[in-house]
Amino acid sequence: MPHDKEQQQGSHDKGPQQGHEPQGQVAAQGSQAVEETLSSLNPVVTSSMQVVPVVEAPHNPGGPHSASSSSTGIHGACGGECDESSSSEEDESTPYTIEALLDKKVSFLMNLMLLHYRRKEPLSKEDMMKFVIREYEILYSAIFKKACLRLEVIFGLEVKEVDATNHCFGIFIKEGFTYDGMQCGEVGIPKTGLLIFLLGVIFMKGHRATEEHIWEAMKEMEICCCKKHFIFGNPKQLFTDEFVKEGYLKYQKGPDSHPEKYEFLWGPRAYAETTKMKVLEFMAKVRGTDPTDFPSLYEEAQLEEQERALSQASGHGGYGSASTEC
Repeated sequence: MPHDKEQQQGSHDKGPQQGHEPQGQVAAQGSQAVEETLSSLNPVVTSSMQVVPVVEAPHNPGGPHSASSSSTGIHGACGGECDESSSSEEDESTPYTIEALLDKKVSFLMNLMLLHYRRKEPLSKEDMMKFVIREYEILYSAIFKKACLRLEVIFGLEVKEVDATNHCFGIFIKEGFTYDGMQCGEVGIPKTGLLIFLLGVIFMKGHRATEEHIWEAMKEMEICCCKKHFIFGNPKQLFTDEFVKEGYLKYQKGPDSHPEKYEFLWGPRAYAETTKMKVLEFMAKVRGTDPTDFPSLYEEAQLEEQERALSQASGHGGYGSASTEC
């Protein structure tokens, strides 16, 4: 990311202010308003939230990283308010290692990104510098890349530059998906990342995963079938009801299961909106590895890509139906 001096006005800044208030006073009031909005958000992402190691953002300063700096999180204590004004005072008075400082700033930047996603507004580099990065401009690139990575693997959101001149970024649902699950939770948090992870578990289990397989995989994220999760709400209802109604999952009795067991499969909407390769790449990011480290799955995903290309070339747009299930 370039570190040149920013434009004085982002793409979504307001025009000239009305009245006769001094410009400095107006700017201070605007800054305070944004910080109050951030502090009012449910602090869904904090530096203590971790899952499993993920791919490290390039050019990240420092040497070998601790688990807290090289992992992304969707569990852990969710203490403290997202009040950047108070965090700035802490930054000045509390000695931080570079990893701890990065994590703190990444957490606040993720909350700011979520705020802009909810509002469907672009986020400018100018605002990121003003409300989060502040005097640590030299760390902007590392903080931004790590925040984007965590936003992707936790919430299934992608950050894309939409205005190169003013360095403005849009936050979108991961490419291909048309559902973020925000209408089915009390907090209103995107659940696409959890959905893709679930699809990945099913794919890795041979296209059908028993409930036991699913809940065992969810343990690494401290998501329990019988306990409400502080971000995602009731996971059992989300998996067996909401995702099924939306067509992303099938939830059915397993064949020849004694005693009777239920299993999850990809639904038609999953086949329509994503691919095995995309899901495998996502799982590789979550696990801090490469898709080729799963040779049999990678080969299967490559074969599907080739079949899709042939299907599109022949004019058949309906590839990816449930007939591809094993």
